Parts: sequence; C-alpha cells; structure tokens
Amino acid sequence: MKLSTAHPRCPALLAATMVAVLALAGCGSDTPAADDASAPASADGAFPVTIDTAYGEVTVEAKPERIVVLTSTYLELLPYVDEKPLTSPDDDEALAWAPWLGEVDKGEVDTDLINADWAPSPEAIATWEPDLILTDIWNTDEKLYKQLSQVAPTYVGIETDTQTSWQDHLASLATLTGHDTAVVDEVEAELSADFDAAAERLPGLQGRSYVIPVFKDDQFWPTEYGNEPFVALGLEPGGHQPHGEVTSAEVDTFSLENIDQLTEDVVIVAASGAESQETIDKTYASLKADPRVADLPASENGTWIYLDGPQWSAINGGTPLSYRWWLDQVLPELEESALNQRAR
Repeated sequence: MKLSTAHPRCPALLAATMVAVLALAGCGSDTPAADDASAPASADGAFPVTIDTAYGEVTVEAKPERIVVLTSTYLELLPYVDEKPLTSPDDDEALAWAPWLGEVDKGEVDTDLINADWAPSPEAIATWEPDLILTDIWNTDEKLYKQLSQVAPTYVGIETDTQTSWQDHLASLATLTGHDTAVVDEVEAELSADFDAAAERLPGLQGRSYVIPVFKDDQFWPTEYGNEPFVALGLEPGGHQPHGEVTSAEVDTFSLENIDQLTEDVVIVAASGAESQETIDKTYASLKADPRVADLPASENGTWIYLDGPQWSAINGGTPLSYRWWLDQVLPELEESALNQRAR
C-alpha cells in the first residue's frame, strides 16, 4: 500500500500557534503523488536543471554544494539523495518536537536564518553564500521568495497550498541535486514494506474503524491529517473521520457531553500544538479519569490512544523517517491491545 502524505508537517518546527492554525483549520486538500510531480528537466546528473514550483520555474545552473535548509522536512529527505545541508536553523529546543531528527545531519546550526515568526532572513542566509535554498511555502510568501531568489535558487515546494507531499519534495531534491528521481519509488517501496510488516502484527485491527480527533477547548475535532499511516496499517476511516475529499471543516466536532458518539473501534486523540506540554498532560489526565471515556468501545478495546506532540507531529505531514519513528512508538500499544489480542 502506498503511504502517501499530502499535507505539511505542522508542528515539528513551527511555533505552537502556527501548528494549531494549520492542524485545526485544515492545511488544504489532497495532493497528487510523486508520479504527478513536475517532470524534471534532467535526472542524469547534467546541469542546468529546471523544475516547476509553487512560485514558478527554478533553475540550478550547476550542482549545488552549499545548501541552506530552512525546514526540517528537507533535513530528513536529503540523506536519500546523499546530500548534506551547509546550515540549518534547527536548535535543540526546536528539535524537541522532532526527536527522530537526532542523528540527522543538520549542518552548522544558525538560528538567525529565521526570525521569531519562522520566516527566512535573506540577510542572514546570504552570509552563507548558498547555491541552493530549501524552504517551504508556509513560511515564505512570494515577496520573500523573490528576495531569497536574489541570493540563490530557492525551492518552496510544488503545491501552492502547502500540500507538497514528501514524495514530490524528494523528487524535486533529486532533480535539483542531479540525482535520479527513481529514488522516490525505492524509498516509498521500503516504507510500504515496513508498514505491511507492521500490519501483519495487528490481525485484530484489520478493517477496524478509526477516528483521529484533536482535543482542544473541551471539543474533539476530527482531522484528516494522520490518515495515511492508519490506512497503511489496515484500518478504515470511521463514520466521523474525514478522509478523501472530505476535510475536517466538513465534519462535526464533539463536546464532552456527546462523547458517547465516538463509537469507532480505534480512537487516536492528538495533542493540540497550540497547548503547552503541561496543559496537554492535564487534558489527557482529565480524559483518562472521565468515566464516559472508560465506557467507550475503544477504551474497552485498549485502542483509545493518546498521541503526544512529537507523535502527532511525526504523522501530521510525515516523512519516511518520522513515520518509522512513530511506528516504533505506537505499534507496541496497538499490538498489545485487547482488540488485537482477541484475534490471536
């Protein structure tokens, strides 16, 4: 099964408020898979290369050697094309949201590359004399993009609505750095194989329904983000779960008073990135103590799952690296659930 992600990594390296806005308001609609990405001008190591992006064509005249990376997605993807960042802004505090990045090459850390609003700083970036800048449309508007393009060729993604998938990003990186885009299929196949193997450990969850609500302000907000890994594990979206063409804006939310309507077999409660860890801990503690939660089918199944901030970030705009980290985090709980054990 193809594990395709069609939404941005919301919380990993964003300010908490930005996370909430994107996660709860909906980051946009589905995007095409890598096969639909813009065709590369060259995939055989020859330069110049030109690709179509959200803000128009980007041309790289020679193989880039000084790559400035401004969002974590590219840090996670560059190793697949054997490239390294010259510098990135990811300090330890920011990386607390993305623990799977611990061993990833981040280049030299320069927190001045972005400002307090997470927007790139052309002046700071120029001091590194880059020959390729990797950023994203969510923190780079067209005006800023033009400024960055005066410094070096700048890539922001393919889609204009922040929906560039990791597959499309990887295909673009391969092209811009002179590698074969076939790497996308290879990485995708390896990831799918890992999820297929994980699904075999969950016989009791095959075909079972699920819903993913973000819990905030005493409301459960079902969200389409995070669908892909659960579908890849063999589960099916429940009646309250937005998926396909249906977005979170088109489904009902649930108050605690109506919690008995959450009858899906598996309920994955996601941490709102707008809240502090202390608030999230208190919120989850109150839900765990609520007898109405204990009476729900998912609780009785052992499949009422709480995702902390990094666990939610890992699948809310994931990459192969974050997906595998998440799988290691969540698979044991799913495997040991009563629902799964009854099928063994």
